[in-house]
Amino acid sequence: MEKVETVVYKFGGSVLDSVSSIKKVAELIKNESQSKKRIVVVASALKGQTDELLKMAQLLSNNSSAPSDLDNLLSMGERTSVRLMCIALKALGVDAVLIDPESDLWPIFTDDNYGNANPDLELTKEAVKNKLVPLLEENKIPVICGFLGKNRKGQITTLGRGGSDLTAVLLGRCLNTNSVILVKDVPGIKSGDPKKVEKTSTVKALDTLETQILSSSGARVIQSKALQYKSDDSVIRIVGISNGKITEEGTKITGKSQPDLEISIMEKPVQLITIIGDNVTEPKLLSTFFEDLHKQKIEVLGATLESWCIMLLVVDNPQKKPFNVVHELVSKRGIGKSATCYDNLNLIFIKGQDFVKIPGIISKITLPLTKEEINIYSLLPTAGSIKVLVHSKDGEKALELIKNSFQTSKPS
Repeated sequence: MEKVETVVYKFGGSVLDSVSSIKKVAELIKNESQSKKRIVVVASALKGQTDELLKMAQLLSNNSSAPSDLDNLLSMGERTSVRLMCIALKALGVDAVLIDPESDLWPIFTDDNYGNANPDLELTKEAVKNKLVPLLEENKIPVICGFLGKNRKGQITTLGRGGSDLTAVLLGRCLNTNSVILVKDVPGIKSGDPKKVEKTSTVKALDTLETQILSSSGARVIQSKALQYKSDDSVIRIVGISNGKITEEGTKITGKSQPDLEISIMEKPVQLITIIGDNVTEPKLLSTFFEDLHKQKIEVLGATLESWCIMLLVVDNPQKKPFNVVHELVSKRGIGKSATCYDNLNLIFIKGQDFVKIPGIISKITLPLTKEEINIYSLLPTAGSIKVLVHSKDGEKALELIKNSFQTSKPS
């Protein structure tokens, strides 16, 4: 028997902003359902509705609402949206099934972290298998609230800002489908924020890590947490709607899911080289300097620039002697005045999904090392990782201390 493709479509609030837009989406779903594939629909709240509910709750409670009460209130946006969508679909003769957290068919289960709940993957997998799959086999179209979950107490939870993306990706994983389509008002991820720059182009393809870094750096392209739950062989497409159809163009996101936390140590020793001088950041000198390092095959792992200095992180190679190469460039090229170097360092990587936005994340690294009197030579945070430099004699101990400082978990 030929395998029938299952596709999860998520419609964001930006494309659900009026009666006419809901009708257009319903017609699109009907057309897609006629192409011999099983369809799951995930709907966000209508545009701006969640923000309005949140604003009213904050004003009425002086920002003192119980988190569980607030999640229950905010769920009304999605619960209204799926009802309107089902009305529109049924008017077109589509066999749509409304599924919200009060339904016996509800499939998304989470922990108790109200406001930013984490999926319970095993419970969700079981619910999808027992509740959604039979509907799809009967050629029905489930219309499911995005953004929402339900904990073991039966209380409604929310999945964090942009959580409808997580709903769609999670359902795609549990349904073993390779196709998750996120329909937004912009047909794909752009080369820059269209509100800030002119003449942007659509990025055709990104891997999961690239997407995660963009999301963690402020680009509102997809919820970062959703990428943890992407199955390795699935394709997420971010598209728009044009002339009543899903746009062919858009952005494809492929590759392995990113863990919520990964802590490791680089096997090779590294050097931290500092160059000081009042001309070190001149563009022409910098360009020539890095070109020369590349020609000498010096492996640069990172660089930090100040108006008066450059700090280089390089792989320590006894044959290539990177510090000697840098010193020679300082002397002959006139780049800076002097250079110095820390040798025999270990580089510890802490990589994760949005963790650099978590208050107190740096103290989880520094406090255990301070207690054990382990010196930190440098700590370099970026959008997707934190790099920690310690002496090689302390490397393995520092690695274990940092690991023990974190509560690590990731989807299986």
